[in-house]
Amino acid sequence: MRFILLIFFLEYSNFFGVKAGLCQENLFQRQKHILRGLKLDVASTFHGSFLSTARTNIFWRKDIDDNPLRFSLYYSYPTIVVGHIVMPLGTSAIVEFLQSYEINTIRFWMWEGGHRITNMQVFVIGVDGITETIVFDGLAQPAVVKAKFSSQIVSKIRFFNRGGNTVDSNMSIIKIQAYYAF
Repeated sequence: MRFILLIFFLEYSNFFGVKAGLCQENLFQRQKHILRGLKLDVASTFHGSFLSTARTNIFWRKDIDDNPLRFSLYYSYPTIVVGHIVMPLGTSAIVEFLQSYEINTIRFWMWEGGHRITNMQVFVIGVDGITETIVFDGLAQPAVVKAKFSSQIVSKIRFFNRGGNTVDSNMSIIKIQAYYAF
């Protein structure tokens, strides 16, 4: 009899509805967390990203890992140029993600050799693979550049060499990162 009263009390006191609501809210937060790449660098090869334009880009040092999406430390010997990719004038480097992510920040490290200031554009490409939104348009200093923009669901990032740099017509990038920052 007590068991039946307990079931009756729990059923009509709406405890189950509250618990289900909390579970749904927790699930929604977890989905947002995954969509935002767990707050990690989603442009890293460690997370499945790759350069779809690798065959057209120039990798400066063939004997070291000069992929700008690498997760490892950067080896730089004083007499050797650090590994980076080079895009000739009018070409692009496209970073494709393993899945679409919500991001709002892209950081990229421009090659500092010769104090080159590069005329470039950075686009984020939507889930459809066609829609491009410009997030950086201008001159990139020879250092780490941070492009902050409104949150978007992104499947690719495109770095376009619009005008070369102050030394030659190339654009050189050492490292690329993309993530959701609060």
